[in-house]
Amino acid sequence: MSADPALTAPVAAPGADSPRTLYVSVVARAANRLATETLTFAIPLLIYSATQSLAWSGLTLALEWLPRLAGIPAAGPLVDRYGARRCLVIAEIARVMLLLGALAGVLLVPAAWLVLVLLALAIGAFGQASYIAVEKLGVQINGSKPIAWTQSVQAGIDQTAMVAGPFVAGVLVVWGPVWTLAAMLVLVLISMVLCRRLPEQESGPRSRRSAWEELTAGVRGVRRNPALVHIVLSTAAFNLLAGLILGMTPAYVEDRFGLTASSSSIVRTAGAAASLAVILVMTRLAARLDIVRVGLVSGLLACAGAVAAGLSPGFAPFLVWTCVFLGAEGAFACFLRIARARVIPVAEFGVTVSAVVLLVQVPYPIAGVLLAATPLGNVPLLMAACVLACVAVTLFSFSRLRRLPS
Repeated sequence: MSADPALTAPVAAPGADSPRTLYVSVVARAANRLATETLTFAIPLLIYSATQSLAWSGLTLALEWLPRLAGIPAAGPLVDRYGARRCLVIAEIARVMLLLGALAGVLLVPAAWLVLVLLALAIGAFGQASYIAVEKLGVQINGSKPIAWTQSVQAGIDQTAMVAGPFVAGVLVVWGPVWTLAAMLVLVLISMVLCRRLPEQESGPRSRRSAWEELTAGVRGVRRNPALVHIVLSTAAFNLLAGLILGMTPAYVEDRFGLTASSSSIVRTAGAAASLAVILVMTRLAARLDIVRVGLVSGLLACAGAVAAGLSPGFAPFLVWTCVFLGAEGAFACFLRIARARVIPVAEFGVTVSAVVLLVQVPYPIAGVLLAATPLGNVPLLMAACVLACVAVTLFSFSRLRRLPS
């Protein structure tokens, strides 16, 4: 069996930009992603600290993701029509205003944790718009580097943010919501200022189709591409486990293991060495590796780490198995980015990646709802059931990827 040639061929990144432009875009992406990942972890952690309720924490996770999914139909077409840079600057300005409003709210009423719930709802949609924009910038701006290198570096940035975000959140939560929101405001401002220094990229034609028509066009584009269908299926399965790990960590650490809220950040931070080591290896070897095999092995390893974390009797094994999951997540992120960049045409990147992101992120609010509806004592059973389903999906999807005609 041979892998899909679209996934294995060495494709060059489109366009050529100066190394300085590439550097500015990388730093802007780092600030953007760190702010997003820190907020994603910090808000449920703050809510759990205030309410001591897994149901509220899980519900907040769902509320964070629902606006992101709702914003996808508009984000992709807007990025294609008006340009990634312009859309990113506008999204960051909106996030600055939202953070300023939330900061004013918690300063005036320190105990009003519902302000954070509203922030999770409001900031999700603009966070999604900024994500689509930085994704397209990552394809357009390459500094004459090969696409495997640029996508691996961007996967490294995202993975670093996913690891550093919970650590930063855990540190800031100790100081309270005011310091948390103020720090996020600084990061978003840095991203906004750097994005304004990037050159305007060529935008696409002004389509008269509605956002819904654009989204359905993107979904049809996914359906017409067998490789992309199975990339989406396997990634959605992976993200269900990631959502469960993210949502259950505060309750496991505080209630099941009897540790403090700040210890939740240690779980994710401890995975940094393994995760970043994997990213470093992928950055150097991605062009020579069988990317389909990387995705399969990392997906199955993540399933093993997730079920073991869910069944862990103590903090130490939970920490170890979560690190295994995060290390596998780094390799799988590289697979997703390289494979996706190779099979989606740049001219249709925004609208197609919007459909892809919508489909693969649906499991996050599902994970939040499942956790909100599940007593803490039954979470290991929930995790085991989800892992079994994810193993079946992973094996099916990657067997189909390898059976595509050469």
